[in-house]
Amino acid sequence: MFVERNDTQQNDAMKIDLATQEEINRLDQAVEDFASEMKARLREQAIKGYRGWDDPENYQRIVEMMVNHAAVSEGEEVDAANLAMILWSLRRG
Repeated sequence: MFVERNDTQQNDAMKIDLATQEEINRLDQAVEDFASEMKARLREQAIKGYRGWDDPENYQRIVEMMVNHAAVSEGEEVDAANLAMILWSLRRG
């Protein structure tokens, strides 16, 4: 069985099999769940008074924090992901 995929990055006529669509659905759900955890952690940090994540002058300090989180311990995956998101956002700006 094939499921039609409607994705702006792919040809609208592209078809994928059901197993692949189910894999994509599980990946999407994992990303949504992880993003919720990221948002909760960022909210906690903002409430604690942490500021400046979007200030380009803090870029190098954030890179250093990311390097320190390179060997992520269990439970720190969200912190590492948030640092990666911050660097990604700063590079886009």
